[in-house]
Amino acid sequence: MTNSTINQGDKQAIGKAIGRIASGVYVATMNHNGHKDGILLSWVSQAAFEPPMLTVVIKKERTHVMDAMAVGKNFTLNVLSKKNMDMFKNFAKPFAEGMDRFEGLEVVSNDDAGPILAKCVAFMNLTIRSTTDAGDHVVLLGEVTNGGILNEDEPLVHLRNNGFQY
Repeated sequence: MTNSTINQGDKQAIGKAIGRIASGVYVATMNHNGHKDGILLSWVSQAAFEPPMLTVVIKKERTHVMDAMAVGKNFTLNVLSKKNMDMFKNFAKPFAEGMDRFEGLEVVSNDDAGPILAKCVAFMNLTIRSTTDAGDHVVLLGEVTNGGILNEDEPLVHLRNNGFQY
């Protein structure tokens, strides 16, 4: 296909194409300022084998967790399955001061990073090694320092109708 056959200005077509990029559904948890917090994520990818590293992308507007996601900080990445819709719903709610995103969820204390969601598929503890500006988002590069499988459920995969919104 040549460039002459593609309408470069068709944002709707571009958005639909970007939306077909499959992503998982994750919850990043952290201990911050004496309490636990978390955020729903979908843009996560493996970045290196040795040491094991992942990229995690967060919208800049998520100011309530950005301080906890600075270089040198630790967090836990929890992998969700279709059976984890309770977790999904808790973390998909818009942030409100004082809210407990963990209400009704079984968690395991994790001294090395954020709480582990006991019924998720897997968890990984990460230490943030660097960050990069990415327009309205920030790309975090995190080294995986610990992790494990908690059950054999199939991880949840997400496709979007429009690549310009969640």
